[in-house]
Amino acid sequence: MQNTGTLIAEPLMSGVISYETPQVADDYCRWDDAGSWLLGYPFIPVALGLDDMPGAHLVDLGCGPGELTRWIAGRHPVRTTAVDASAAMLELARAQHPHPAVDYRLSVGDAMPFLADASADAAMASFLFTCIDDRLLMQRLVDEVARVLRPGGRFTILMPNPDQAHDAAFEGFHRGEPGVRYRSGDTMPIRVRREDGSWAAVTNTYWPRETFHEVLGAAGFGGFTELTPLLADAPGVADPALIASRPWTAERERPPFMLLTAVR
Repeated sequence: MQNTGTLIAEPLMSGVISYETPQVADDYCRWDDAGSWLLGYPFIPVALGLDDMPGAHLVDLGCGPGELTRWIAGRHPVRTTAVDASAAMLELARAQHPHPAVDYRLSVGDAMPFLADASADAAMASFLFTCIDDRLLMQRLVDEVARVLRPGGRFTILMPNPDQAHDAAFEGFHRGEPGVRYRSGDTMPIRVRREDGSWAAVTNTYWPRETFHEVLGAAGFGGFTELTPLLADAPGVADPALIASRPWTAERERPPFMLLTAVR
């Protein structure tokens, strides 16, 4: 359902949001994530082809509180190394979303020294790079993914659709301001609805698809493909009860997310 009316927001912090404090990590778990579960998260295994990779080693970069990580592990025959830079997020993940096929690990700076070269078959990053305002750091993270992926391994990045960035209203979130045209690396305001109906005000970084292509290309990735799901694409992928739970007005005509997949 498209958001209307005034957004009553409670700021969490200034600058691009960091999830390293327990307060912010806990608040993140209270956001209404229904839109992501409709047209974002369930399409990651599709983009990666996980059903055709039994026993594959998956790296989840920026796993956060682990709900998506556990969901994938429970439905697909993979073992996952789930990595995050936030100890607070990993504490939540281990407590709330443990799974025998998931190993939650704290990254070391921008590196994953606990993973050997070419030791992973696939990798994913869900809404990670909008939280990074430094392109050099983005490049180092993508370089590290390239290091741990085997040749031919796929890397899928789930992100807000770069084409929906200017006063874009969807179920549960609102991106950008009217009349503002964002350039690569710009900070943009985001409003996110919590499950209790209140709104959180945070900031993200706007990265267009061209920036992702450049960064991935510099790390040796190619074979780019995109998925921009609409409501009509959800049957057979998303939870039927979720599909029927809301009108999903904007999501019928404008894709809120983009899944960019590249091959090592």
